[in-house]
Amino acid sequence: MTQGSIARAPTLLDGAPWIRIFPVRTPTLPPATHTNVYLIGDKRLCAIDPASPYEDEQAALDHAIAELARAGERVAEIVLTHHHVDHVSGAAHLAERLGVGIAAHAETAARLRGRVAVTRLIEGGELLDFGPGGLRALHTPGHAPGHLCFVDERSRAVVAGDMVASVGTIIVEPDDGGDMAVYLASLARLRQEEASALLPAHGPPIADARARIDFYIAHRLEREARVLAALSVEPRAISALLPAAYPDVAPAIYPLAARSLLAHLLKLERDGRARRDGDAWALA
Repeated sequence: MTQGSIARAPTLLDGAPWIRIFPVRTPTLPPATHTNVYLIGDKRLCAIDPASPYEDEQAALDHAIAELARAGERVAEIVLTHHHVDHVSGAAHLAERLGVGIAAHAETAARLRGRVAVTRLIEGGELLDFGPGGLRALHTPGHAPGHLCFVDERSRAVVAGDMVASVGTIIVEPDDGGDMAVYLASLARLRQEEASALLPAHGPPIADARARIDFYIAHRLEREARVLAALSVEPRAISALLPAAYPDVAPAIYPLAARSLLAHLLKLERDGRARRDGDAWALA
């Protein structure tokens, strides 16, 4: 381990000790400060989202994985939920250190080309041979085009990536492949899984999965209604729409809110309820 790094052990998920949670510090959006790495399996493990670019955090994860290897449990593959920097920044380091491949959706692989070498593609519905019942991949685009969740078939816990969070919020950014309508559809798809728990990338496990997903859907639809109410027949810039559409957000957060506001406007445009006039927006 590097000087100053601290040895620490993964946390076991209650009722599913083959699911281990290892938060690492990452350059993620506040108030979140860490991304959860999930080490899943019995003897043969996958590492989902080794995310940190920081040497001390990579060393801490290396140490935890080495301790598991000494107990006869070895990481056989690295798996990515999507392409964002706070999910993939330690993947190349760990792959080289362990001599294993990296698996992800084709859309994720395309966006990582030249940065992280994805060696195997995962499709929605595929069953990965990790854990006592396997991990079933769910393609849940919207936050990112190649976003995958993973259902642990034995416990029914779902590794949810950035579909939901228990710390912070989820940004849907059109300039990076985000799509609000697709994200809402993916939330509805995730709700159908009737998960025993959601295992987000940011924050602790979420026990009441359905309630959290229902909250996210309701929140997005409420925000959409605020965006629609902020529009008028006269075109207005996004900066002028922000105070009415995001009255609960401090002005310091407006640059982040503007990304999701654009995603809502694009959805309303497709729904025939908003129109663009250059960089401004009005009622259709």
